[in-house]
Amino acid sequence: MLENSSFRQGIRDSALIILAVAFFGTAYGVLAMSAGFSPWLAIFSSVVIVSGAAQFAMIGLLAAGPVPVLLAATGLGLRHLPMSASLAGIIGPRPLGTRLRLSFILVDETFGLTVRAANAGVEDVVAYKTAADLMLYTGFVGGTAIGATFGAAIDPEAVGIGVLFPLLFLGLAAPMIHGRRDWLVAGSAVLTSIAATLLLPSAWQVTVAAVAASAVGMAFGE
Repeated sequence: MLENSSFRQGIRDSALIILAVAFFGTAYGVLAMSAGFSPWLAIFSSVVIVSGAAQFAMIGLLAAGPVPVLLAATGLGLRHLPMSASLAGIIGPRPLGTRLRLSFILVDETFGLTVRAANAGVEDVVAYKTAADLMLYTGFVGGTAIGATFGAAIDPEAVGIGVLFPLLFLGLAAPMIHGRRDWLVAGSAVLTSIAATLLLPSAWQVTVAAVAASAVGMAFGE
């Protein structure tokens, strides 16, 4: 696999966002510890869930009980329906094992990189996404392990973890913004996110922003 040029390209492209992803994982580990998680449970949740948005929502809603957590996870997960449909069209017919592997890590960052690479004519989309997924997965789980290991000694409010999120999102988005259409999509996501935060329940905020950004992206084609 390492000899595959598309795999190596996926490694190079995702290296631009790996630090931001690792910081997200570290922040999640710290917050999970402050919410009463044991270190192993915090790390295990990142290993099996692989969804920063859902995991942060889970931490924020734990005190309200299981129903709000499930509703939030469902609302956040709805954005994976158009993402998976788009990815299926890009990769074409593949063995079930390949499709399951690619669907396990279906996150905004590697999805965006994969779509951009496919539009640019990458030779092997599956190898490209596999590399990007490995980079993101390693960064997020590794970051969670760091946060869980040292999180008990860190006060999230004191270090201002909440203030870091907008900066980290900019770090994730910056490598993927290169043209007018990208700026329109990113801007619509920012504006819709602000409106959703003010007007909608937390379970639907990310989904509404993602749908709005997708609509803008389709309206302003390449």
